[in-house]
Amino acid sequence: MTVSLPSVLKELGIAVKSIPIISRTPGINCLGIIESISNSAADCPVDVGTHVWHAQPGWAPIDRMELERWMVDAPDGSHWLVSERKLIDLDRTSVSNRIRLELWGSEKLSNWIGQAILAGRLNLQLDEMITSPSIGGITARAEKSSPPPPDAMAIKPKVKLTEWLSQRDYEVLQVRPILLEGKSWHIEGHLLGPEETKERHHWILIEDPFSGQLTRMADCEPLPFVPQLEKISPSSWKTMEMVRSELPSVCEERRHWRVSQTADGGDVHGSILHWWRIEEKVAEMTSSPILIPGWQVDFTGNGWMIVHGLSGEILNLPKE
Repeated sequence: MTVSLPSVLKELGIAVKSIPIISRTPGINCLGIIESISNSAADCPVDVGTHVWHAQPGWAPIDRMELERWMVDAPDGSHWLVSERKLIDLDRTSVSNRIRLELWGSEKLSNWIGQAILAGRLNLQLDEMITSPSIGGITARAEKSSPPPPDAMAIKPKVKLTEWLSQRDYEVLQVRPILLEGKSWHIEGHLLGPEETKERHHWILIEDPFSGQLTRMADCEPLPFVPQLEKISPSSWKTMEMVRSELPSVCEERRHWRVSQTADGGDVHGSILHWWRIEEKVAEMTSSPILIPGWQVDFTGNGWMIVHGLSGEILNLPKE
């Protein structure tokens, strides 16, 4: 579960005053400015007047480029960024002279909270380990904190949400990363070409029940880990026979086939485009879970909807 960082700070005697700052970096939210620190034993790593930021768990780590992009919009002064997302490739990060940054990862946060609990300064209840109440109705639709299947794989998003929102003049919307459940189909079969040519092939296809499409894995890049995010299930799935019936449109391809012909003037060589067609009726098919990136976005006037992380398509939440 996600720690309610404001509850932790409050119980430790660290008062944070809310301020009207909207982050242009989705998933990194400003909690406010530290107004006072009443408990000297709280081991607060920053001083009064510091901006406090929180990055909740997400499917993508915070790397050098994202951190530097966040710093461009951050106001001058001292900042404490607490990230529950993985931190990677930050050795070469260029910190601006106008920014004083204290950056914490999840391990440092866990140690800090653990020490406070052991010292008797912190006594959080389970109901304080919550997500934002503003999306309570949506998260009830999802499987929260459930471990992914052992054979599941997650895909990196193709959409850059910051640019996607900016292009549509949406820059102050609430967003939350999620995972959409899909299937990865492994197909073993043959392509039949001209002159009874036969080639064995292996295809990896993605069944995306939210877009209704079956596509090749192609340039989709897997994540090295499966993030512990809320997962949303589709309303329905394709049957194996439905997937099999779509194999010709997904797996078949056109190729140049070299031909030679002897004529009076000598040998003639050339190439002709031919369809190579899959033997779909005898193809071997197995499936495994795949998790597709996306975001829950609170669109003004329309409420919470899904932005697909591969296509950028706006989708309705599935009905309960």
